[in-house]
Amino acid sequence: MAHYYFENTPHGKRKDGTKLNTATHFDYISREGDYTNMKNRQEDLKITSFGNLPKWADNPRDFWENAEKHRNKPNGRAYREFKFALQEELTLEENIQCIEKFLKETGIKDNHVYSYAIHDKTAAFSKEHRNIHCHLMFNEKIIEKNRPLEPDMYFKNYAQNKFGEPTKGYRSSRDFSTKTATVNFRKLFADIINDKFQEKGLDISISEKSLKAQRQELLNQGKVEEAELLNRTPAPHLGNAYKNPAILERIMEKIDETDAKADEAADGFMEQEKEENLSIQEQKIQLFANDVVIRQVAKQIQQERLRLKKEQQAKKAIAEAEEIKQEAMIITTGDICKHLDTKINEFEEKAAENLAVFKAAQKNILSEQRLELLAKDKMFNDNYSKDIKQYDKLSKELKQINSILPTLYGKADKIKELSSLSRKSQELSSSRTKIGKRISAYKTELTTNHEEYTSILNQLKKENEDAISKNKILYARYKYDMLQVQKYKTALDKLAKEDKDTIIFSDKISSKLEHKNKLDGITSLKDLPSITNNNNTYFIIDKNKNKAIKIGDDIIQGKVPVYYLKTDNTKISIQKSNEFAYLYARKEQISNISQKKLNNHPIIQEAHKQQQTSLTDKISKIADHIVNNDIKQTQAKWQENEQTTDKTKLAEKKMYNEWSL
Repeated sequence: MAHYYFENTPHGKRKDGTKLNTATHFDYISREGDYTNMKNRQEDLKITSFGNLPKWADNPRDFWENAEKHRNKPNGRAYREFKFALQEELTLEENIQCIEKFLKETGIKDNHVYSYAIHDKTAAFSKEHRNIHCHLMFNEKIIEKNRPLEPDMYFKNYAQNKFGEPTKGYRSSRDFSTKTATVNFRKLFADIINDKFQEKGLDISISEKSLKAQRQELLNQGKVEEAELLNRTPAPHLGNAYKNPAILERIMEKIDETDAKADEAADGFMEQEKEENLSIQEQKIQLFANDVVIRQVAKQIQQERLRLKKEQQAKKAIAEAEEIKQEAMIITTGDICKHLDTKINEFEEKAAENLAVFKAAQKNILSEQRLELLAKDKMFNDNYSKDIKQYDKLSKELKQINSILPTLYGKADKIKELSSLSRKSQELSSSRTKIGKRISAYKTELTTNHEEYTSILNQLKKENEDAISKNKILYARYKYDMLQVQKYKTALDKLAKEDKDTIIFSDKISSKLEHKNKLDGITSLKDLPSITNNNNTYFIIDKNKNKAIKIGDDIIQGKVPVYYLKTDNTKISIQKSNEFAYLYARKEQISNISQKKLNNHPIIQEAHKQQQTSLTDKISKIADHIVNNDIKQTQAKWQENEQTTDKTKLAEKKMYNEWSL
């Protein structure tokens, strides 16, 4: 159940008034050290986090231990703690998001060392609820990132030398210590939580205000029942008293007793008696029990209001969804042009994809010569083509050397070069002879095992032919897509010459203006101000310019005439203009309508979705009709029973059968 609690404590104290040890308190909230396994406590540590530790601190405890060590005075302050309630209606991650936003907006995130821990346990007085809260410790020293300090200087008081330069420690912030600051922090965190509730679509909220202030707000809103539930003494803080089993049992008994008495009093069986001479502790328990019961009643009222609100919203949504289904479907040339343009882009993208696939696959198509060479390689473990290439290479090198040798004969200064080239020629010739013998052996083998070679070659040819057939299909698809691009562009070029607001198709649209019609297909006329003059009803469509439309006027092409209203003392003069008001949404308004749908009830969203699907299907059919027929044949009202020959499939089949690469 959404509730609010926020406490600002400048360094916690023991019962005797002395300050808590900083490191020990960190251990407590983080469940470390002696608090790792606390006895008789059902509280669970969900998460810990920290930020802005100086380099000399290995971990948060190291920092807080040093902070305590340098807390020179008994009443000195090493940390400030915010303790606040988190919400069981939010997930752990959402609660963390709220904490992080609070850290950022208060400046703690950027300017102070901080540690926080989230505890989650069963609520002591309501087992079906959770007590989720956060302990946030932070040091009030304002970090100067360009002036890092060691621990012996970090916690000293801020000072300046005669040149105005900072010496010793950092400044201590004064932004967290005033009563006004606490009020502001309380409001800030309440706003953050309420924003998160709203973001999740939850019809609940919390308030940092007093019961008196909240009660007055409810009275101003006319919520008398809820207001009276706040007309009570705030529940006292019981501290750790409820941890005593006997006191806890007494509190639970008092809650049940108060609840029973309240029911009996409400049913008229008895009046609640005012108990006197109660001890201070018993008075606190009584007040606490009253507060718990009243909160439970408030929650029940809140839930009932929420149920009724949802029920009313659903009824309203069903009625509005029915209106949406009955709205006229109107399609203009602008709608068709937009669809044609989309189809052109789609076919161009498909054509580009098919062409790329075709070009990639085309590389795998082999010539007759390549197929024969590949077949021979398969017979001789890929050695045939290698030896042929090597034989040709050696022949070229040998020819070049042999052409040089005659020029060196008889020249004394060329003896070494002649000798070297001669040896090289002999080596090349020997290598070529060996390869030539292998090639000769290959040819003999091919002649001897001609059937094996032919079988391999035929298999390769079949695979190659299959690849060619597949490529023909890819190419045909590409050509088909490009043909569609051209057809849609031709249709778009013709249609683009027409007025974008010309209605091509309409149904269910009345011949005369009625109260149920909508201005621009968005605003219901019944939601507009109206006047009656000479038994005619006019709806004001533009207050600033006094423009209006008249009930009963003829609707021509989805438009009605616009009138100008003029007032002279008590008289109203009405003049018909040459302007027209649209009763359907035009192209520039479609995006606004779509955005509006996002905030509607799911039932209304579904109605819009179905309407949009029907509209899209109809536009697609009309566009196909225009593309496959002369644009002049398109009638103002296109009937679904008009059938057209499916030329697309015939053309595609023809292309697959006849187009060649």
